[in-house]
Amino acid sequence: MTISGYKKEQTFVITFLAVFLLGAIILILNTNNSFGGGDHFSHFKLARWGWKYPKLLLDEWGKPVFTLLVSPFAQLGINYARLYNVLIGMLTAFLSWKLSRTLKFDNNWVIVLLVLFTPIYFISMFAVLTEVTFSMLLMLSLLLFFKKEYIWSAIAISFLPLARTESIVLLPLFLIAFGLKKQVKAFPFLVTGFLFFSLLGWPFYHHFWWLITEMPYKGGTTGLYGHGQLLHFVEQTPFILGYPLAFLFCAGFLYDLLFWIRKEHFRLSERFYFLLLVPGSYLLYLAAHSYVWWKGIGNSLGLIRVIAAVTPLAALTALSGYNFLLKLPGKKRFISHLTASLLLLWIVYTGAFMYKNNFRLSPPERLLAKACQYTKQHKLTRNKIYYFSNFVPIKLGIDPFDTKKSSEGLPHLKPVSKALPDNSIIIWDAHFGPNEGQTPLSLLTKDSGLRIIKIFKPKVPFKVLGGHNYAVYIFQKTKEASGTRNFNFHNSFENRQDKKGSHYTSGQVHSGKFALKMDSSIRFSPCFEIPLSSLTYNKYSGIRASVWVYPPYPVQETPASLVVSFQHNNTAFDYHAFNLENPENSLKLRQNQWNKIAVCYPVPKSYRSNDFVKIYLWYRGKKEIYFDDLKVSFFKDSTKNLPCFMITQKRD
Repeated sequence: MTISGYKKEQTFVITFLAVFLLGAIILILNTNNSFGGGDHFSHFKLARWGWKYPKLLLDEWGKPVFTLLVSPFAQLGINYARLYNVLIGMLTAFLSWKLSRTLKFDNNWVIVLLVLFTPIYFISMFAVLTEVTFSMLLMLSLLLFFKKEYIWSAIAISFLPLARTESIVLLPLFLIAFGLKKQVKAFPFLVTGFLFFSLLGWPFYHHFWWLITEMPYKGGTTGLYGHGQLLHFVEQTPFILGYPLAFLFCAGFLYDLLFWIRKEHFRLSERFYFLLLVPGSYLLYLAAHSYVWWKGIGNSLGLIRVIAAVTPLAALTALSGYNFLLKLPGKKRFISHLTASLLLLWIVYTGAFMYKNNFRLSPPERLLAKACQYTKQHKLTRNKIYYFSNFVPIKLGIDPFDTKKSSEGLPHLKPVSKALPDNSIIIWDAHFGPNEGQTPLSLLTKDSGLRIIKIFKPKVPFKVLGGHNYAVYIFQKTKEASGTRNFNFHNSFENRQDKKGSHYTSGQVHSGKFALKMDSSIRFSPCFEIPLSSLTYNKYSGIRASVWVYPPYPVQETPASLVVSFQHNNTAFDYHAFNLENPENSLKLRQNQWNKIAVCYPVPKSYRSNDFVKIYLWYRGKKEIYFDDLKVSFFKDSTKNLPCFMITQKRD
């Protein structure tokens, strides 16, 4: 293409993107995207409040690359965060155009349509999700590679796992490509992103390896998320790529593969590197997600939107298929051009309208919106709000990280009401409440300290994760319940309620079927937390905590503590840790046997209204150690003999 031809095409591409942006802004202003479900709101929450609570910007579940980039837009509201994703999607399309020109494809302008109107990609651009940012970084990495900017390409690749963790499966393909290109000097730069964020997060996590130790996807969660067929994502092709784009992808992949075999005779040509890194990466990424969903590992829920992260690769391969159609000779040329044009129109139409229903609130969100509107109308937001869906604080306009105003989830104790301030509001929904929140409805309805204010049910019943009929309940803590009953906390680790499900074992248990196994990959146990105001209101003067521990190794090699921490704004002002490895304690603990540790501490006499107490286990070793039956109780006895400590052994 001549210089004038290049400028004309560039002008056309930029003009089209400007028109697309205008249409996208109008669409954003007139819609509420429900695509992405709770993750859509969770990512926004981290970005929105990350400037007030900087550690949120580095939250590994939220993906720090994405959170940092979207956070300036999120300060202005969720629609501006959606606009960020649209802009990044457009940038991805522009980079894809530049890459297609670098690869010397024909009809380069077509790639812009193919990228933007891939069905799953189009809808993902209008939600606050990580996949689009990842795709932009991936296309940038490829553009730099094919422009022979290998070191810059390696640097861009190094940030991919910080945008989507599973991108690590693509690293071997890039290593092969760099190796065959004899660009070993690029290898050290593949750790740039890891080094950058490890150092950036050190002040918050207090060690260099936090990206590994805080990994949110360790272990399997089949019980909660389930698993499915190996070909699940292939069967969902109509909703991921759509039939016309999938057809062009297959045509382009087969054409280039056969050309490389028959014409280039397996040479390490540019076509080889294209096959390795473009359709190769797409197919490998698809295979990896298919495997983890099939096996029920890696916290996979079988969501097809994850494939949006690599659909620009499929679009670039499809461009090769589009050009192949146009090359058919003779009398077939008219038919081939007509077919290619119709396929292109079909792709645009499918991409724009397949997910049109996702531009409005989902049925669960509509019901939650009604519950939030009721909460605001009746001025219930002046009380502390407990919730399970991240849609709630956004709809109510409250700071979800201000423990005075709100809390995600409820304390795990019975009855729940005794741990809540008077008049507290609970907005329980049937999706997040019993699943992520581990709070069945019966736990609340049977609590005499709570009263139901309002119930919201859909006109047409429908079920959600776990087989629950969807509904939203609003509860309020009654004043009458305060001080009327004693309450205790007992975690036997049977419900495996924290995110690291793989750390629960049936191999060594004190009671029940499971115990908590702690090692170098889990530093803190599930935590018991209660406001100090609840204790002093009930005139409790002391806390008694106990746990059973089974040390298979000498306790000096498995240092651990039973911690009771009184905190203000997440900073301890009265801290107690019973350390197992202390010489005095280690002499009493028997190896390969269950030992009971019991401690008592006084409740501080002076505190502020939002102070609270946390009781948890803190592990600092590398080898495994087992804990079971963590119990907490409160008493009104004299505190003259506090603190107190005791170690006993289980009798056979």
